Amino acid sequence: MEIYYFSGTGNSLYIAKELQKRIPEINLIPIVSLLKKDNIETNAKTVGFVFPIHRMTIPIPVKKFLKKLYLKSASYIFAIAT
Repeated sequence: MEIYYFSGTGNSLYIAKELQKRIPEINLIPIVSLLKKDNIETNAKTVGFVFPIHRMTIPIPVKKFLKKLYLKSASYIFAIAT
């Protein structure tokens, strides 16, 4: 299981870490660490996203990340917006 997170103030990171405490096999991945890649692939069956809401929408880095992401094997996808 992978959770990609974006956090400016730490609130979304806190939520991601709390999930990891309850489900230890979660791999937390910061979205900003992947933004320079042209393509992003995952082989995880379960993929989650944790991010804040900025001005009634998702943050620009999250939008850029999602455009590059290829979820080839994911059978369950979820998002938590803070």
